[in-house]
Amino acid sequence: MVEYTVTSHQSGHADLQLRGRLIREIEAEELGRALEVHYVDDGAIEIRVDLSELREISLEGIAVLLDLRTKSRQRGKRFVVTGASGQVLDKLQITGTLGPLQNG
Repeated sequence: MVEYTVTSHQSGHADLQLRGRLIREIEAEELGRALEVHYVDDGAIEIRVDLSELREISLEGIAVLLDLRTKSRQRGKRFVVTGASGQVLDKLQITGTLGPLQNG
């Protein structure tokens, strides 16, 4: 199960932290919808997602992050991830998505 916490939301920036496991398709889709409504479509110009507490991610989870990045960019926003380690870092590297997600 994945959870997210808003660690900061001020002056055009939204900082979020994901915790747990982002591996079930339905949870990934729900997370994507929630983040899109609350952060991609609001006044934030940069959305930073800390993955340091995320223990595991699936291809569906990566797809959600990439989709949020795309939707953010379409709205003139920057979407970046930080803090990936362990299985999450490995999966992002293997799929070639680490660079694009770290660089917004």
